[in-house]
Amino acid sequence: MLASRLSALAAGPNDRIGVGFIGTGARSGGHQAEILKLKELGVAEPVAVCDIYRPRMQDAAARLGDVKMYDEHEALLADPNVDVVCIATPDRHHAPQTIDALRAGKDVFCEKPLTHWDQFDLAREVEAVSQETGKLVQVGTQHMADDNYPVLSELIRDGVIGKPVHVECSFFRRGDWGERMPIPDPDARPGPDLNWERFLGDLPHRPFDVSRFFQWRMYWDYAGGPATDLLVHTFTPIFCILELGYPQRVMGGGGTFEFDREVPDQCNIIVDYKDGPSVVMTNSLSNHVPQDTFIRGTDGVIKWGMLQGGKDYGVRVVPFAKGREEIHIPWKGQGDTGKLWLDLLECVRSRNKPKCNIELAVRVQAPLSMGIISHCESKVVKFDHINQKFVLS
Repeated sequence: MLASRLSALAAGPNDRIGVGFIGTGARSGGHQAEILKLKELGVAEPVAVCDIYRPRMQDAAARLGDVKMYDEHEALLADPNVDVVCIATPDRHHAPQTIDALRAGKDVFCEKPLTHWDQFDLAREVEAVSQETGKLVQVGTQHMADDNYPVLSELIRDGVIGKPVHVECSFFRRGDWGERMPIPDPDARPGPDLNWERFLGDLPHRPFDVSRFFQWRMYWDYAGGPATDLLVHTFTPIFCILELGYPQRVMGGGGTFEFDREVPDQCNIIVDYKDGPSVVMTNSLSNHVPQDTFIRGTDGVIKWGMLQGGKDYGVRVVPFAKGREEIHIPWKGQGDTGKLWLDLLECVRSRNKPKCNIELAVRVQAPLSMGIISHCESKVVKFDHINQKFVLS
């Protein structure tokens, strides 16, 4: 199956899909590796890189080979050899750079989250510009790479577990993001090789801080902590399978109980949808013991976890109705970044919607952003469905 998909995409050297990378840090490195694999298969090839920190950009260019380097993303977007843009920059830049790319006629693979947590209006603008230009956006939530979600959605529509009323999903890990974002040069300073003003984006000017530049995931100005770094992975498949829309209200809590950082190391979000379900997201960076994902219905449950015997990891569907047997479904790509890229590149050819498309991503972003705002303000956040706005109460 995979071989036939790759064969259908493979083309001559002049027809390969050209990929440009805006942001060349650690996560971008994973995307670069996937495109290099696809280059060997004749599907796509890296053609350009852009970063506001020149040493990092030069390292990426050395890995990728014959690619052009750009200091500003607008210049990369003007490159006619770039067909698809990979955006792997701090959260605050995702939406503005995606909008610029769409208007430049490029399809986009944008790292999750779609936007910074305080930019929901920009998330909606990305959707509008995508529709206006006809260009595609795939959001890099790699748990969405699995092929089983349409099957599970159909089972739920057919009533296999009755009415879905309650959901639990989680992400537990032992460790602070600071451990994952080293400072390569403690003496780095703004100048020709480091564009601090570009890094700040739409934020007010502040003096340069080497930790904020290299370890931006630890600060509210640039990231949303576990809600948009981690819980987005476990929540997005739930959203997709249950075919949810915008929520009614969201409550967020948690705190920074162990690590020295601004964003929390413990995060909990409750999302209530009209007529159900209620979705409970839980997270800790202080304990790695996992918790299975559950979709609870009036007549059964769907569970993400080990199948009987503990041999295969996948989905377990357990109807309560007499005479209905359990259904065990192994994963088919869950968590595979390469498969998510393959999905987008197929859609670039066919113009179909990718698995983690913009319409889905905007509606996933809403409750995550609302949960962070609720946490910060100690208030319930409601969604105004008429004006598409958040309302604190």
